[in-house]
Amino acid sequence: MQSSNSVFIGIDGGGTKTTAALCTAKGEILAAATSDASNPLSRPWSHVEQTLRQLIEGLLLSSGRQREEVETIVFGLAGADREEVKELIASAFDAEFEGRLVLDNDAMTALYAGTWGEPGVVLIVGTGSIAYGVSRDEKRCRVGGWGYLLGDEGSGFSLGRDALIACLRHYDGRGPKTLLTELLLSHYGVSDPGKLIHLVYSAENQRKQISELSRVLLTAAEQGDEAACRLVEQAADALAELASTCLAKLAEPLPVVLAGGLLSSDNPLQRQVKARLSTMAAVVLPSVPPVAGALVMALKSRRLAVDEACRERIRCSWPKQGKG
Repeated sequence: MQSSNSVFIGIDGGGTKTTAALCTAKGEILAAATSDASNPLSRPWSHVEQTLRQLIEGLLLSSGRQREEVETIVFGLAGADREEVKELIASAFDAEFEGRLVLDNDAMTALYAGTWGEPGVVLIVGTGSIAYGVSRDEKRCRVGGWGYLLGDEGSGFSLGRDALIACLRHYDGRGPKTLLTELLLSHYGVSDPGKLIHLVYSAENQRKQISELSRVLLTAAEQGDEAACRLVEQAADALAELASTCLAKLAEPLPVVLAGGLLSSDNPLQRQVKARLSTMAAVVLPSVPPVAGALVMALKSRRLAVDEACRERIRCSWPKQGKG
């Protein structure tokens, strides 16, 4: 089917948002858009399908291309490596994109945004945490990512919870004085640490609210607060363990890509994680968002070269994202 008019669609979706982009065979991005979450494991499939369809329609409209010109469409969604999720996606889109669907999880899109389609390990730290890797012989490995009740060490949720605990330990007289108390009270707009209890337990989305407090902890650590610095060190140890375990299981030298909200910008946690991992692997900070990894996956599925010229086109032609 491939012709000079062929285009490729990449979709990267998780529990917070979904980003989609459309590019040519040479890596020139013609359209991009962002919309709601698309994790089929935590959102009704009818809502997920609607989000995906709106994004696809928006890309085609913005680029002036037709469905028939789409050579490959990659769905890199949370949970899309599970058979039940694959069946949902295929049943919804296979009829219109028959033989052109590539289904995988969003960890792969994050990895490929850093390695440009080459083997490696990705350490993703946002609300949760996980290490995911692919070896040169295509062996896959997952470490962590078991949710906030069973794992997610070093994650945004874990750091936010630790910040609250440190504040309340000081309030009780069981822990040292910490800048976290002042910052948390300011964040919530209250004057008494005891009032934090009701605010946290009555929150509509406790996991999201607590995860947002990780930024408070990183601010305190940046200012040298002893309790916050200790918690960041513990988190960095746990995250380095996720990545190093994944590397050990794959048993070959591979780069480690840092991804997710807490590792995508310079902060105390990112610096400490980099320092720990740099002794065992090359550490990569992606220059493009994860959806670019979905485009790379689409191009490679048709054996197209993702050489330096293609990479530079993707980097340089990346547009500001619009709402889908």
